[in-house]
Amino acid sequence: MALVTLVAAAVLSGCKPEINGELGEPFDKVAGMSGTWELNAFTQQDLNSPVKEIRDLSSFYVDGTSTPLQLTFEPDGTYSVAIETGKNYFGEGGTWAFDDPAYPSFLELYSSDTLVYNLGSMVRPFDTELNIEYRRDCGGTTTVIYTFSFNRLN
Repeated sequence: MALVTLVAAAVLSGCKPEINGELGEPFDKVAGMSGTWELNAFTQQDLNSPVKEIRDLSSFYVDGTSTPLQLTFEPDGTYSVAIETGKNYFGEGGTWAFDDPAYPSFLELYSSDTLVYNLGSMVRPFDTELNIEYRRDCGGTTTVIYTFSFNRLN
């Protein structure tokens, strides 16, 4: 029985494809965030609702006449906010950073308060979409998730 197991293991390990090539250098996370981002969609998910629907509330920010919410992240670690309509969840501007520069999961904004947002995904310098999640908690439990979807302007 041991011989059969040994032969099966040898056969299966021989079937693995060889990994060729290099992954290359990791992308610069700061360069990926740098630039001006304009809001194109805003959604809300109420985690306490029995119906786990995601509501599109984009019309609170994108009305077709006003300039939508814009965030500008500078490579020097500063950021600014331009908003004409809708609630400002991002402060008046200040400095920004990642929770972990090598493997970021959170975007941290420092203005009059420290604001922390989940990154929907890490953007690379050539990506054109950025998703930021603001999670509202009640007693340590997330109750509502607001998702801000931005397009890169520059």
